[in-house]
Amino acid sequence: MASTTHLATPEDDARHTPGPGSLPLWNESLWFPFYDPESEVGVVLRAGIHANLGKANLFLFLTHRGTVVHSLIDHRLPVPPVEQGRLEMAGLVIEWLAPRERFRLRYRHGAHAMDVVWQGISPTYLYPHPPGVSFDQYPGHIEQGGAIHGTVTMAGVAHAIDCLGHRDHSWGGERDWAKFHRWNYLSGELGRDFWFNAVRIDFGPETDIRVGCVWDGRELLPLTSIELAVETADGGARQLGVDARLRDERGREYRVVGEEVLVNLPVQYGRTWLKDGITRYRSGDRVGYGILEHGYVEQPGGSVRSMV
Repeated sequence: MASTTHLATPEDDARHTPGPGSLPLWNESLWFPFYDPESEVGVVLRAGIHANLGKANLFLFLTHRGTVVHSLIDHRLPVPPVEQGRLEMAGLVIEWLAPRERFRLRYRHGAHAMDVVWQGISPTYLYPHPPGVSFDQYPGHIEQGGAIHGTVTMAGVAHAIDCLGHRDHSWGGERDWAKFHRWNYLSGELGRDFWFNAVRIDFGPETDIRVGCVWDGRELLPLTSIELAVETADGGARQLGVDARLRDERGREYRVVGEEVLVNLPVQYGRTWLKDGITRYRSGDRVGYGILEHGYVEQPGGSVRSMV
């Protein structure tokens, strides 16, 4: 239902540990993307933890003017200790300055570095959760738009950052990338009073899940209809843009067009490809930036099965 306050609790947005009834692929992850059109600097990072497997993973990209300047992908990191308000792995430090509202992101690798503060511009949106089902069995998931200020340094050159961005936080359930037959995830900030999130996950040719939300500057509202026409190339392996038709629970309709993928950031999990495209979005006269994520399980011979 529509909300003007946080849907997630401080405990939801803290670090988590799997319980005795948790699944083998129990997962916790934090994802932060942002793009500054003034400096043309983009950053996407995801820190993931498969605690029951004793493994953590991280992908992090620093981009400038449509080019990847620095990237780190590591699928075999040790599980970081559970510290209150802090997560550290492979040179990345995420600090909870105020749960649900403010985070500090720091990173250093040679001549590349980042030190930014992420500040929420809306309450947190919490995906619906089945009643009576534990988070060990079914994941919790937070979405939120924010504003980012600080510095990103690439090859020793510091770039001032002052832009909008996004984040999500997932925990519990399982994250088995091989079960995601094909999916598209969209998020974008087109002002402090308008951000959106829309997802379609295909588990097979006849089964899909669609979920999302919109912030209108006053309320967070779930989306009741999500239609995504994704333009691709290379046999469906690379996203070029998207025409998204969305409807919120008050019946208001939105058309958001991903006009251009400025840079694509591919990560491979076994046979599953996850490709985060930093994208310029337009909705009417509004222009903003966000992510068009395109994912699929690669078929034998390297083909991509089309979405029904």
